[in-house]
This record gives sequence, structure tokens and C-alpha cells, in this order.
Amino acid sequence: MIRSLPFASIALGSALVALTPRTAAAQVSPQSEGVPVGAFTLRPSVELRVRSELRRYPVDTGGDVYSSNAVLAEGFGGAMPPLLDTGNVVRTQWFVAQRARLGLAVDHGPITGVFTLQDARLWGSDDAIFVGAGEPALPQTAPYEAYIDLHTRSGRRAFVRLGRQRIAWGDGRLIGANDETLTARSLDGVRAGVQLGNVDLEAIAVLLAAPGGAPPEVAGTRKPISAGTGTQLYGLNAIWHVAPLLHLEATALARIAREPRPSWLTPGDTVVLDARISGDRRGFRYAVEGAYELGRIATFSADRPLGAFAAAARAELETSLPAHLTFSARGAYATGDDGALEVGETQRRFDPILPDAQANHGPMGLYAWSNLIEAGGGVRAAPLDAMTVAAGYTFVGLASPRGRWVTSRLIPVGAADENESRILGHEIDVSLSLQPWEPLRFALGYGLFLFGDGAQTIFRKANRAHEEGRPADLQHWAFLQATLRAP
Repeated sequence: MIRSLPFASIALGSALVALTPRTAAAQVSPQSEGVPVGAFTLRPSVELRVRSELRRYPVDTGGDVYSSNAVLAEGFGGAMPPLLDTGNVVRTQWFVAQRARLGLAVDHGPITGVFTLQDARLWGSDDAIFVGAGEPALPQTAPYEAYIDLHTRSGRRAFVRLGRQRIAWGDGRLIGANDETLTARSLDGVRAGVQLGNVDLEAIAVLLAAPGGAPPEVAGTRKPISAGTGTQLYGLNAIWHVAPLLHLEATALARIAREPRPSWLTPGDTVVLDARISGDRRGFRYAVEGAYELGRIATFSADRPLGAFAAAARAELETSLPAHLTFSARGAYATGDDGALEVGETQRRFDPILPDAQANHGPMGLYAWSNLIEAGGGVRAAPLDAMTVAAGYTFVGLASPRGRWVTSRLIPVGAADENESRILGHEIDVSLSLQPWEPLRFALGYGLFLFGDGAQTIFRKANRAHEEGRPADLQHWAFLQATLRAP
């Protein structure tokens, strides 16, 4: 059984949310040209995307298959969840996927209704494909957005939104729209925001799993799952716009996971307190962020306390040199577990909740903001108005060598108690974006990941059941994408 198909990519020209200011007033659907019909204004939208990817020696497909993909799930005497099965060796993996969206927003005074229907599927059979946290299974034809927005008439200085919607706070490290995956991510719940001078306040209450029970045919068991309160995510976000180069942001998240719950979560209470400083002025953009995680998680014996920390920073400078030459640098750290833990011992593995898999962790999607040491940089240029080229390098390491390695989509790769090396590897990537016509964009890219000693040890252990094994020296990755969007 194949564990997962990675869909990570570089967001070249497709992540609209990442280009929108992260304020309470700005987090609305992109405004298209309105068509007046009586007292209503209609704003239609269409998007069609076709994408293909190729991976040689994928790290999260084949090999050991675990009973849970939850970041905080664990088994007895180890850092990984219980072993469920061992899949066949996968040396080469490729797919072609398409995603279509048809949307309509209707404005009537202080009320806006938005409905966007999305169809996402792989070409051919996808029976063996598993998706990541908060992502629907494929093929999928369902509403991507469906909400009612009540707002003030003057610039949405206050709003209340109820229904299915995309949510992204800060850089998307804790809550992101994940638009570059095959299905993207939208959440069901209520959201409210208000602008008070130069301060933006926002609150969310999201239902991840409805309360109640599940019959055997749904639960996959012989007996019905006992009724529970379900799983919810609550959040508060505040941004103080002091100056163009100084925005102060504070975020608090609380995730309450009970039965019934999504398969990518383990029961427990998780609280995240996050602080972020950012700015953007005259071509210089930066952000510095730190988060502390606490709470409790259910294990095989008793509840375990949670205490984890993560930090990240990025900076970008667009120069006045020809071709708008732009330089960038980034770094991140997140605590991890140290292999098998004693009963009652605090879990230090950081769980990034519902992150954007592509915006912060390299285009190949090989690591997440969990048990991580990251340092990298890149350069980007636009030699033509319709062309952008980029190249980057990233060093990737483990904060705890004996801890778990997970991908950007929070899929576990493995862990090895005998590992003594922090070095996961080195990622090199290049990309090209072409936009010959405003609604049409083409993007292609290549990535190479050179395995370090730590990655080799973990990867070989996760595939130890196969005598032929898989080379654990490098991974190749390439993608080609075409996107048509109107308006």
C-alpha cells in the first residue's frame, strides 16, 4: 500500500492568497469585475490548472506504512506510530493532475455570498493515493468556498463570515491556504474581524470533525464509535500596523481533538502561542516569528504533556539592478522528540497545525516546521516582463537526530534510534515562469536533494524489509504546470 503521493511544488504565479495582505480587511475573495443585475452585483471567476510532477526515489511513498499520519501520534518504545504494513519499493513516481474552479460572488449592500465549485483529480486511477492533513480525498468534486459575508459598507472594516472558506494567517506557517496542492485547503466555520485604527483583530472557530458517533461502515470497525464532542480549532489573531517596516502580530490557537476525529490527528488538547514581526518597504520584506506549543496528547498508556518551540525568519531584497534582481534568505528551527519517551515525559515534537506546505519549506516539500534546522537562500530575476527565473539552495537538518522526519504535508518518513547525524541533506532548485498572456501562466522547475547521513539512516531503515532497497543518496524532482485564470 502506497503511503502518500507528494504534491509539493513551488508557488509560481498561482498562490493568490500569499500575495494578499494578511489583514482582517484584506482576507476576502479577490475582487473581479462586477456585473450589475438590479440591486445585485455578480462577480464570476474561472480557473483551470493542469500540473504534472516526476520524482525519482520519493521519500514518503512505499516502505513502512504507519497506523497514523498524525504529527503527535506515537507507538510503544519509539518515535513513530505503530507499524501497520510495509509497501513495495517505489523508485520512480509521476502523475498528471488537473484542478478546475468555477465561482460566483454576489454582492448586495453589506452582504456578500460566495460559492466556488472545485473539481480536482488525477489522470488515471488514484485508488492508492492518500492525502495530507485537512485535504479531501481524490477525485473530489465539492464546494471549495461557500460562505455568507456580512460586512460594513466602507472597506470591510468589520465582517462576519459563516461557511466554508480559505484562511491564511501570517506566513501560513500555522494556518495556510495550501493553494499549490491538488485540492488546496478550505475550512468550515465562522470567522469575524474588525479594524480599530491601525489594529486588525480576527477570530475563528472551525469544525474539523462533527460531534457524535459513526456507524461501523463509516468507522471501519465492527462496533460503532462511541459518541464524542468531535474536533474543533479556535483562533485569535491581532496585527498592529505601527509602520510599513514594523507590523506586530500575535496569534493564539487551540485545537481540541476528541472522537470522532480526523485520521490525521491524535486525541488531545494543543495550544499554540505565536508572535511575529514583519515589514515591507521599498523592495525590502522580512518576517521573524516564534511559537510555543503546550497542552496534552493521548498515548498508548496515559496523557503526555506537550511542550515544544519553533522559530523562523525570512528576508528579501529587490534591488534596482537590471531584471529586478532579488535576493532572499530564510531560516527556521523547531524542536523534535528524542526517540522513545518514558511514561509521563514531555513531548517536545512541534506540531505546525495546518501549515501551507509550499510557501515556507522549499519547492520539493521534503520537510516541515517540526524537528527542523533550516538555512537557505535564493535569487530571482525578471529578464522580461513576462518571464521570471529563480534558483535556491537550502540546508536541512534535524533538531533531534533520533526524532521523526516528516514532509511539508506532515507525512511521516521515519525515525531511527541509531541515527547520530543531524544532517538531512541539501536541496537545490531552479524554476522558470512565463506569462505570455495575462490570464495564462506556465511554470516549470527542477529540484535535487542530496541526502545527508541522517536522511540515509532514516530512509534505509524505513525500507529495510526490501532486499533490493532503494538508493538513499539523492532525489530528483521536476514539475510542469499551466494555469488559466479569469478574471
